[in-house]
Amino acid sequence: MARILIGWELGSGSGHTLKLIDIAAELRRRGHEPILAVQQTGAMPADYPLWQAPLWPALITTRRRNATASPSTYGDILVALGLMEPGAVSGLLRGWEAIFAAVRPDAVIAEFAPALMLAARGRAPLLAIGSGFGLPPATLPAFPSLTGAGAVQDERRALAHLNRELAVAGLPAIGALPAIFHADRTLVQAFRELDPYRPWRPAGDYASPHMTEGAAIADGRGEEVFVYLNGQRPGLEGLLGGLAGCGLPVRLHDPLIAEADIAILERAGLTFERQRVPFARIAERSRMIIGYGGLGLASAALCAGVPQMIFPFDIEKRMTAAALEEAGLGLRVELAGMDRAAIAALLIKAFADDALAARAIAAAPGFRARAAVPCAQATADAVDELLAA
Repeated sequence: MARILIGWELGSGSGHTLKLIDIAAELRRRGHEPILAVQQTGAMPADYPLWQAPLWPALITTRRRNATASPSTYGDILVALGLMEPGAVSGLLRGWEAIFAAVRPDAVIAEFAPALMLAARGRAPLLAIGSGFGLPPATLPAFPSLTGAGAVQDERRALAHLNRELAVAGLPAIGALPAIFHADRTLVQAFRELDPYRPWRPAGDYASPHMTEGAAIADGRGEEVFVYLNGQRPGLEGLLGGLAGCGLPVRLHDPLIAEADIAILERAGLTFERQRVPFARIAERSRMIIGYGGLGLASAALCAGVPQMIFPFDIEKRMTAAALEEAGLGLRVELAGMDRAAIAALLIKAFADDALAARAIAAAPGFRARAAVPCAQATADAVDELLAA
């Protein structure tokens, strides 16, 4: 039996927690001892050893920091998270050092955890997992732009500051900022089509995305629009107005919506699901799935052959939406400047697009074949290989 530290620092939403719970369960099933050190502890099962992961400055909401321009590179994102704040990275590394001293892991799994990856180097076999967006290739000389615009931050200054922080922590310098993501093994748990770094990524780094459940391939006869939202986002009022005014059968789930708003939506003719809907039911009765571009739902829809319409609100989800549109399997829509009538018209047009539905159904078998080995199994296999090396 090996002791496996599973760490998670960045990102939000249930996708991270559900995936890590599944991985921990698979590791335990194989006789290992998983220990969780995570950003959000509340959703983790009580029967696993649990630590609070060190927090990046931007995740501490009581701290005030100046707003910056929208990021274009991963370097911009790291700076926005607090990379350049004096003592921030060395503090994160000291936090991980304390966890290492207490846990003494035989191997480490890092999920969207750049500070953990720096701290773990040379201590124990390191497996990096995550989406394509969250795991830039470590061999890049610099982070490429993901938007077409120039970098907001000077990456050379960021690298120099990071190396000073590494020296404070007693760790060796790195030669380029993407080298933060160096690991003994990397598993990009995403379809290659949805990886913004696919032009630079070795093909062998891919594994199945995490999906909580599967579904049969759609037959194209679904009659509903399924909408998954996750709280207040820019343009939400217009989107809800468009959904209410499009005249289509709409079923919606939003775990963060207020009860008073649910009543308004139901009076407008929408069906609101208060509990999470099994994906098999979504795929069976939906002609189209609408969401913000979360990787789990987008991947499940690809495997089920259901077209998607994405209303992205951050750089990662914009990349997912753009990839779906490029593949001809979904539509990317920016809500800014769109009124309810325009959104309703767009929904009606997409719902009636038989060619879009046919392309999604035709592509589904290929995605399903690449998801044949579940995410948790592939992760545990990689851990066992590292331990045996």
